Amino acid sequence: MHVHNWHYTLSFDNLQVFKMNFIDAQIIIFGIVLLILFFLLKSTQVPKQVYKSKAIYSDHKERLEKALFSKKYNLKGKPDFILHTKDGLLPLEIKSTPRPEQPYFSHVMQLISYCLLMEEERNIRSKYGFIQYKGGQPFYIPYTEKMKAYLIKIMDEMRYYLDSGIQPVANRRYKCEKCSYKEDCFED
Repeated sequence: MHVHNWHYTLSFDNLQVFKMNFIDAQIIIFGIVLLILFFLLKSTQVPKQVYKSKAIYSDHKERLEKALFSKKYNLKGKPDFILHTKDGLLPLEIKSTPRPEQPYFSHVMQLISYCLLMEEERNIRSKYGFIQYKGGQPFYIPYTEKMKAYLIKIMDEMRYYLDSGIQPVANRRYKCEKCSYKEDCFED
């Protein structure tokens, strides 16, 4: 029986080192960010029309934008994306929570507020917007005069309670326990 003793020697004599300058590094990082964003959107199952759209506004780390502001309504907000589609400019709001049977009311009002802000600040009226939850298809939310009026009514009620110091009646007490503002609530 013959035993072989193999010895391996590593040689770096012929190894060429790739030298990267700052611009090369930025291009590579930008490419990686685009790939990550593409796969993130793909995994959330956003409709195909969104992929064919160009994001003209993004509230994400790779492209920070200033908040939209309406002086008339004293309202400020930053949608996740504003997309340029065949139907015009549309807000897209991405949520990290699992997809419910129906979109949450607060999320719908948030999306409608972005439609209102786009209308006020950029003079662009969206026909609708999307709310994308984790897993499943996005919710199509129409932006109608009725939805706009309802949002304005809610904002007026909120301002009334804040300005007057009167405590609103909680219709669903159990919601107070999960509310992120319960420490700041009017109740003792």
